[in-house]
Amino acid sequence: MPESIERRPCGRATNADFPLDFATMVETARRVIDWDGRVPAKDLETATHQMRGFLGLLIPAAEERLGRFAPVGIEEARRRLAAGPGLLGPVRHARCLARSVLSLCAHLGQGDEERSTAAESPEPWTPPTGTTVEMVPVGRYWDAVRVRSYIGERVIERMGANSGAVIEDWHGQVLYWLIPLGAADAWDLPLSTVVPLSVATFLSVPPVSYTGEEKRLRWIVPLTATRYLTDPVLLHDALTAEILAAASSTP
Repeated sequence: MPESIERRPCGRATNADFPLDFATMVETARRVIDWDGRVPAKDLETATHQMRGFLGLLIPAAEERLGRFAPVGIEEARRRLAAGPGLLGPVRHARCLARSVLSLCAHLGQGDEERSTAAESPEPWTPPTGTTVEMVPVGRYWDAVRVRSYIGERVIERMGANSGAVIEDWHGQVLYWLIPLGAADAWDLPLSTVVPLSVATFLSVPPVSYTGEEKRLRWIVPLTATRYLTDPVLLHDALTAEILAAASSTP
């Protein structure tokens, strides 16, 4: 049961000196992202109202203050704000809005040099070594995309060097790509084939040395210092192409 969120009045930013309450925005957005299980309709409506109100303040402030960093998260926030729940459903839509709140709060609350680093680098993560498989919380360092193997193997071939590291689960007959946080929140690919994974889920991650075919959980595309996260736009395009190709070849 999620913690109840009090409804507060929401307005619009009128100038660059509006005292944005980053602490309240971040705390509220994190509670929305951490929701697990069923969410009461009243809490969901209140949370969505607050996230939309926060973005109504953050987007113009970000456009005015961030200068050359303005593209970072702003267009995505604007798109999520305008899109509505759609195929995502109301809970996932609220989480998408909350992610944009966190992203814009982070960039508005940092100096120029820190913003540049945040925009270019994912949060640091140390992959497992030795012989122990680790359960890693998805949505903390990266999100993941689970793909049926029969499609995923062709996606690897299609992407070639553009693919980041990929985990193969032989028992589940699925592959996992690691992508930046929130990058697949609004994907509308068929869930029977492609499942974006984020907060409230865990992924079994093999040690970096597990690359041989004898391993039932392995890096089918090895994780290296230069091959880690996959560009979500390129991955989405490759998945779409292969799903369409598979559908057209079905009698």
